[in-house]
Amino acid sequence: MNRMVKPIKTPVTPSNPPMPTPVHLPAGRAADSWTAVAERIGDTALASRGAAPAVKKTLLSPWPWLHRASLAWLCFLLFALPAAAQRQVLFPPAEGKPPAAAKAPPKTQTGGEETDVIPDPGPTMRKTQERTPPPPTTLTVMYKVEYGEKLKYVHPDGTVQVFEQWQSYPGDAQKLITASNERLADGNNYQYATKPLSSSGFDPVDIPILYMTGDYDFTLTPAEVDNLRKYLNGGGTIIFNAARGLDEFSLAVAREMRKVYPQKQFMRLPLDHPVFNARYRIQQVMTLVNGVQFQQPPEIYSMDIGTRAAALLVPGGLGAAWSGAKYHPAGKHITGETAWRLGVNLVAYVLGSTEYGRFLAQQFPLYDGQSKPGDVFRHATVMYRGSWDLHPGLQNSIAIGLNDNTKIDVDYSPHHIALDDPQLGNYPLLFMSGHHDFELTAKEIEGLKRYLERGGMLIASAGAGLKPFDTAFRREIKKAFGRNELVKLPPTHPVFTAGWNTLDKVTYTPTALRDDPALEYPEFHCLFIDQRPAILYTPFDFQSALNRESNAYAKGIEPADALRVALNLITYALSH
Repeated sequence: MNRMVKPIKTPVTPSNPPMPTPVHLPAGRAADSWTAVAERIGDTALASRGAAPAVKKTLLSPWPWLHRASLAWLCFLLFALPAAAQRQVLFPPAEGKPPAAAKAPPKTQTGGEETDVIPDPGPTMRKTQERTPPPPTTLTVMYKVEYGEKLKYVHPDGTVQVFEQWQSYPGDAQKLITASNERLADGNNYQYATKPLSSSGFDPVDIPILYMTGDYDFTLTPAEVDNLRKYLNGGGTIIFNAARGLDEFSLAVAREMRKVYPQKQFMRLPLDHPVFNARYRIQQVMTLVNGVQFQQPPEIYSMDIGTRAAALLVPGGLGAAWSGAKYHPAGKHITGETAWRLGVNLVAYVLGSTEYGRFLAQQFPLYDGQSKPGDVFRHATVMYRGSWDLHPGLQNSIAIGLNDNTKIDVDYSPHHIALDDPQLGNYPLLFMSGHHDFELTAKEIEGLKRYLERGGMLIASAGAGLKPFDTAFRREIKKAFGRNELVKLPPTHPVFTAGWNTLDKVTYTPTALRDDPALEYPEFHCLFIDQRPAILYTPFDFQSALNRESNAYAKGIEPADALRVALNLITYALSH
């Protein structure tokens, strides 16, 4: 770690409280510590808001002199006062100038309207005459969501400040969108607006980004939870930013998002994730913590739908850099140019994932084709404790493609099975994918080993071509087979040349070619058992292309060649 240490000694005062120790998680691992601490923070915050339990206990004690009307009045105070009281916070509110008032768009006349004035065609323009290019298309792509409550902070001089929790740095979203327009320069004029999270009408087709920022603990209402779930399932993305890096906000995000998706957890994104490569390649960010400036790898967590990061959490503060405000000496800030690059990358990633989000949001009908009586080809998707279910509809795509091109009779019913299931042997071929780190149990390893040694075959690929799954898959296979390792197959191997058709060169996605422009052959690694291919694995993504998913960031084979690869692998497996 390169450090440029410039300590700024600042006394600890009510306006400058000490920062809590930040939580750091390994890339690709489940954020269990985030969840556990969030629950503890939630309980502490709940217990610290008012003295209702103590008052209630006092009311229940025998007061012979208390008049019944007085008791009723105290009961009213018990329930009415806490609701009206404003929560006092110990960290000062963020400062920043509010964004300039948005100008109303110019009124335009629709084609169906009539006018009494015939426009003058003007002089004929020569071919060499300069013409004014058409104005960029104005699109509102982000809502900064309004949430929370009015909070109170008492300054050291006794001044009481009441402020809206959701605003934080008022100008951060506006300046981020302005910077995105300048740096992406894609012919659009992106805009932002604000809207209460509890209101209806969050359509991800029109507004692909929600932005939520703050410094303090918060609780989502049932309406906000429901709106957020519908929005994310529909293909939208929300970006959470701890404005000045306070863990109180990030832990509240982790806790509240469990209400939206009880079965999901935040995972730390690896450095090869497209969030860090969408516009700029970001491997380090300049960070300011308690007045000390240094560089470190960027830290972003996500809850995924498919391989799409649907909820992004940035625990390092971006608000001060985006709004141009002073960095708080007790904050944790991402500073300078790296903050702008990270912000533009976030916007670019979401805009580039909109089609993929809509693809995953659709209802995938089950193919109703009937299999002939007798033997049919069956395959299953491997279930494990990880991101195993990335490609909805994949088994239909495989079955239809196999039947249409080879006329092999297939079982159209989708099947999912665990590696320790006794029925594993009923499927001659298994498919496996994922994009995060994972670990198989001892029973799963034993079940996989027994399945492969008895003649089964496993075809696996890294979802979106991400590194955490690649590392984990190789590690878990080594646990099962020891010295018998995966070896890279040459392009002339019979699996490519003696299957359904001859595979020479294949086309890779632009994202894959960006990392390695020399890619042109199928990249598969094989584990042999008694000279028989038992595992065929590629660190690139070909299952999303096989499913024709519109994932702009997948590092893998293009859809046209993905089907050819899959059919070759399957027919080779059936003949061996």
